[in-house]
Amino acid sequence: MSDLTTVDLAYDITGPTHVDPALSLNSTPHADTIVLLGSLGATREMWQAQVDALANDFAVIAVDLRGHGESPAPEGEYSVELLADDVVKLLDTVRVDKAHVVGLSLGGAVAQMLALKHADRLESLTLMSTAAKFGTKQAWLDKAALVKEHGTKALAETVVQNWFTEDYFRTSPQVPDTYAQGICDTQDTGYVGCCHALAEFDSRKVLAQIELPTLVMAGEQDTSTALSVVQELHHGISGSQMVTISPAKHLVNVEQPDIVNSMLRTFISSRGE
Repeated sequence: MSDLTTVDLAYDITGPTHVDPALSLNSTPHADTIVLLGSLGATREMWQAQVDALANDFAVIAVDLRGHGESPAPEGEYSVELLADDVVKLLDTVRVDKAHVVGLSLGGAVAQMLALKHADRLESLTLMSTAAKFGTKQAWLDKAALVKEHGTKALAETVVQNWFTEDYFRTSPQVPDTYAQGICDTQDTGYVGCCHALAEFDSRKVLAQIELPTLVMAGEQDTSTALSVVQELHHGISGSQMVTISPAKHLVNVEQPDIVNSMLRTFISSRGE
């Protein structure tokens, strides 16, 4: 694995914040903070519906993971632990001691790693459309090789077919088109690095170590992280709550934002009671 160090992630803070003249930052949260970590091949814009719904009551930080959007995409084989360390660095930068962390797919792997390695920085954990292990190592290495040779455009259409239901393609075709373009726009080095991270990720034997309040969410029709795969997280994390949403595939937060937003608000608000 390449000798990589943490990077400064691109992010937006929306909601109750204040300007601290002692810091070279535009704003610092002064309310309960939610951190949103997204899918492989998607930028922080995937969380816009959640930001809009939650930012009146929470400081919401939407993040571009390493290799995505406006964040650096250094060459090399990333690890999920390194991606988590990037997020901890961001929390330090914005002076957030503890946050409610929400992760979808790749972001859910990063969220699990935060819960395992940096539990003291989390108030709660929400895992959406994610897994303790994502398929086989070889499948991810093959995907990395494909992107190295042909670029992210070679898999954009196939990936997005797994992100939204057929009905959603019919009723809102412009949305899948936007996400397919987003995959094409993802830097090849970043996508490849994250493929290597997912190839090595396997939290199945340590899920029981997660003791944080945890909400697990799944799209019933998801073909990227099948319902049984997501349920493995629920079964492995003691005391976790599990919610299945239908109709929805992988980007459940985009396809069913009202349901997801309501569940997030209820779950996160209950942590302060």
